[in-house]
Formats: sequence, C-alpha cells, structure tokens
Amino acid sequence: MATQQDAFKADAQRARQDGLPLSTDTASLQPPSRLPVSSSATRVEQLSLTTPRGRGGAGGISPAQRGVPNAKSDTNTSPASSSSSSSSAEVQSKTSQAQAIAWLYDYTGGAEDDDWLHVPGVERKRGILGCVFGWCKVSVRGIINVGVLLVLSLALLMLFAGYPVLYHFDISNHDRKAPGFFGLGGTNGSGQIPLLPDLFSLVDADTPVAAHAWKNPTDGSTYHIVFSDEFEQDGRTFWPGDDPFWEAVDLHYWVTGDFEWYSPEAINTTDGFLNIWMQERETHNLNFQSGMLQSWNKFCFQGGYIETSVVLPGAHDDKGFWPAVWMLGNLGRAGYAGTTQGMWPYSYTACDIGTLPNQTQPDQTGPPAALNAHGLYSKDVDYKLSFLEGQRCSACTCPGEDHPGPHHGVGRSSPEIDIFETQVQQGHGEASQSFQIAPFDANYTWDQSPSVATLHSADSQFNPYTGGVYQEAVSAVTRVPDSAYAQSGGVPVTMGVQYEPDWTGNGSGSITWFLNGRPTWTLSGASLAPNQDTEIGQRLIPTEPMSIVINLALSNGFQKVQWNQIQFPAVMRLDYIRVYQKDGEPNRISCDPPDHPTAKYIQDHLDVYSNINYTGE
Repeated sequence: MATQQDAFKADAQRARQDGLPLSTDTASLQPPSRLPVSSSATRVEQLSLTTPRGRGGAGGISPAQRGVPNAKSDTNTSPASSSSSSSSAEVQSKTSQAQAIAWLYDYTGGAEDDDWLHVPGVERKRGILGCVFGWCKVSVRGIINVGVLLVLSLALLMLFAGYPVLYHFDISNHDRKAPGFFGLGGTNGSGQIPLLPDLFSLVDADTPVAAHAWKNPTDGSTYHIVFSDEFEQDGRTFWPGDDPFWEAVDLHYWVTGDFEWYSPEAINTTDGFLNIWMQERETHNLNFQSGMLQSWNKFCFQGGYIETSVVLPGAHDDKGFWPAVWMLGNLGRAGYAGTTQGMWPYSYTACDIGTLPNQTQPDQTGPPAALNAHGLYSKDVDYKLSFLEGQRCSACTCPGEDHPGPHHGVGRSSPEIDIFETQVQQGHGEASQSFQIAPFDANYTWDQSPSVATLHSADSQFNPYTGGVYQEAVSAVTRVPDSAYAQSGGVPVTMGVQYEPDWTGNGSGSITWFLNGRPTWTLSGASLAPNQDTEIGQRLIPTEPMSIVINLALSNGFQKVQWNQIQFPAVMRLDYIRVYQKDGEPNRISCDPPDHPTAKYIQDHLDVYSNINYTGE
C-alpha cells in the first residue's frame, strides 16, 4: 500500500526528470535552490495559485498534500487558474514537486545541520541513568532540572520554616555572655550574630595566638581574650551598616566646642592600621574634618582589660590635637546630647541629694558645699559646684516611671573611663588617664591618699585639674614617649585599662591604667566614698555595659590650639584593640545584660538615640 512518503518520492523523481537537481541522500542534503521561473508571468501565476478549502472533491486538499507544512487552501479560485485547464495542471504538478522537495528536506526524520540542540549524526548512548525501572525516557538534563527545583524548594523551606525554628530554640536562647555561637562568632547589642567562622567574629582571626591571653602584672591574675580587631584588612569603611561592631558617626561634637565635623569619610584601614584623618577641609560649614568610631550598642563589656596600640598624630611638641580612646556606658551615645543629659557622667545608685539638679535641695538652700565651691575654675561659674540637670534614671524613680530596669530602685547612668586622652605639656606628650564621675565631692577633691590611689610610675602624677561644673575628673597624667608621635618616629605605644566593677556598691571595685605594658596608676573604689560635705553616697566603679569610642578632635576645650604649630593632614593610627576578661568568671560582653538592660530603653527612646538635633537642653 502506497504511503504518503512514497507519493512525495514519486513527485521528486519526476522533478529530477524535468532537470531539477535533487538528492535523496539525507546525509548530504543541502538546501535546494529556488525553483527556476521562465518568466514573470509564470511567477505571478505560481504566486496566485491557491487551493480551495473543503473536504474531498476537486476543491479539497489532496491526500498527497496532507501533512505538508504551509499547504494553503481558499474557497475562491484565481482567474489565472481558470483560463486554461492544461496550464493549471502544469502549474499544479510543479507546485506538488516543490512541496515534495520541501517535505524531503524538512521531514526526513534525520538530524538537521541547523539544529543547534544536538550534533547531527551523533547519537549518544544513554548512561546508567538512561533506564530506571524500565523507563528509558529519563535524560541527565531532566534529572538536573528536577534536582535544581528540589534544591530551591528545600532552600525556601529552610528559610521560612527551618530558620524560625532554629532561631527560637538556639539563637534566641543563646547565652549572650558566651564568646561565640557554636564557637563561630558572637553577638552585638543590635542582635547581629555572625554564624560563619572567621567572618566578623568577636575575636579577630588575625590576632596572634600569643595575644589570646593576658596576665595582670599587679596581682598575677590571668585573663582570656573576648574581643579583638587587628585592622589587618585594607579598605575597610565604617559607614552605618558596614561593620557589625563599629560605626563612624556623622555629626558635629558641639558639647566640647570642637572645630571639626566628624565624618565616616575620615576613617579607613590601610597597612594593618585603623586611620582617623584630621584634614583642613570644609565640611558642613566647619573648617576641619575628622572621625569618631564607636561600638555603641554593638559591642560592650562589663569589667576586664582593654588595650590598644596607637601612633599619635603630629609631632611630640604640637599643641592642639586631641586624640582619645575611651569607654562610655551604653545608655549614652557619644555625640547625641539628648542621650547623655542626666546620664553622663553619673555612676551612682543611691537615692539622695546627689541625684538632684545642681546637687542642691529643691529650694536651692543647700548644702553649703554645693553653693560655694572652690575648684580650679569655680570663680568663672559664680562658685557653683554643679550645673548637671540631675540623674535621669536614679534609684529614686517611682514605680511605673520611665526607667531601664532591671527595677526602678536601681540607679542607671552612662559613666566614662578614659583609656587615654593626650595633650602636650612642656614640649612632650602626656596621656591623661581618667574616670569621669558624678555626683561631685566638695571642691572636686577626691581622696588621693596612697591607700586608695596609687601611682606606679615616676613618669605619672595626679592631674591638677580635678573637675568642673559638668564632671569631676579622677585623673592622673603620664609621660608618653616622643617616638609615639607620627612625625617624631611613629612607633606605636600601647595603653590600656583594667577594671573591676563595684558589684556590691560598697567601694570594692578598682581601676588600673597601663602604658607600654606597665601600670601607671590604680584607683580604688574606696577613694569615691560618701562625702559628708555634699551629702552624697558612694560613687561606683562602673557596673554599666561600656562601649568603646575612638576619636581625633580639635578644640580649645581640652588644650588651647597652637595654630602655628600643627600641620594638616594629621592622622591617628591604631594597630589593634583587644578586650580580655578574667579566667574562671563568666564573660560579660553584652550591651543588654540582664543585670543592666539597655535594649528596651533605647528602643523606647529611639528618636533621641538616632537624632543628633535633640540637644537635651
């Protein structure tokens, strides 16, 4: 029985006999040349030829045409085809031949040269996955497609189902006092928990193994590292969101009368150092630009030892630059004056006159020591002892009033400990190492007797400045090597602070400052005992979670600037910063510890902690 293909082959044979070259060898098929046309009339005749639509009869599609692509039909017959039956038959014959040729080239069932999905003539055998349980239509590509869809489905399932379960049972219940989560990192005060090893972990992978432990030379106690940053990676920046533990501020630090604008542009890392640049560059209508880096609400700690290695800006005899590394209680954010009002520099948990504005009775009648002070600069302020507004979150807070907790009967605040602030005296640099406190002793005179305040170095002496109406400065100054300055040698000097919080509130804490690994002086909590003249109680060695602040300032408020001496640009460079805590004791490295919570209070007053325009006045 003749098939459709046989009919087309017969038409192709007749086309060959008419002189049209044609090969039925499908392995060497080439696209056919256009049919020869004898005249334009014939071309028009061919183009106008149509076939009537319908089923069967003379007007239908012939069996040989069925299945032929683009076989057209029409209900109307062209005038040219009706002029002569012989001419129509001849044209139909050639058309049928052309259709057969198209069928042979397009429908041979073999591979085609222009088919980019496979290599013609090459049939690849199916591999081991070719037949599965008798099903032989499985392809590797199909298996890959299904596998990718399966992976995507599992990933989405983990994201929306697995992770919430993991968070609930593991992360949310994680002890934030621990140095890491599954040993792979830590948590900051904003709740960020690095889960990948060596990626933003609390202890920098570049910290030498020998630096993972510290021994206190004053009593032989041993400490282990809980946080470090070696600043070895070049090109780091500290704009908001760049780093889980540091953030550079963008503001004017007007509270100390600074000449510069702090911008994140001024801070970067190169050659293994953190750089804070001071430039004579107009920024926000100020003539100078510098930087301040903070760990506020990201990394905090309670007690331990903190050390930094630093190259100071300028030369050893340049007066004016104010480089500093210090700590501030997390309830205050440096540069945001609305957060420090009534918080800084209190370190106090008694409920007495020390919590009141100006340290006086509400009717301003006393005590006499608060109305008639004789400090170094008391004459300039009409002999008043204090201009502070009073402790905002004191132990006198009534139930239900705004208070960070853990309960309203505890005094909360934002104390300050300075690892160093340097200035130049008599042609050499000095590091002022201080504890700023409130409320104040009479005449800002804190107890400097050897039993409670010890100078360990001949290069150290108590600071003659002991305070003013905004803070009492418990401070000593120590000579800094000239080589520590960038233009006088550039050799890094290490400075640090070890402190024990006064957890019992009875004066049991202490602070010891260090320079180049040697203690400079020690302050005992007993030096801050109750003062009968000002009618105040014990001031505490800080128990608050303390954040870290690093900055380079320019202000007459710290030391009168000698403009003819200093040169720009100037840079303060930090090689590293490391924090240790005592062996055998629980790590306290949270910004929101249960005994001194801060997170809810900050969240409840987020506008004050994020808007520099709240001045607190």
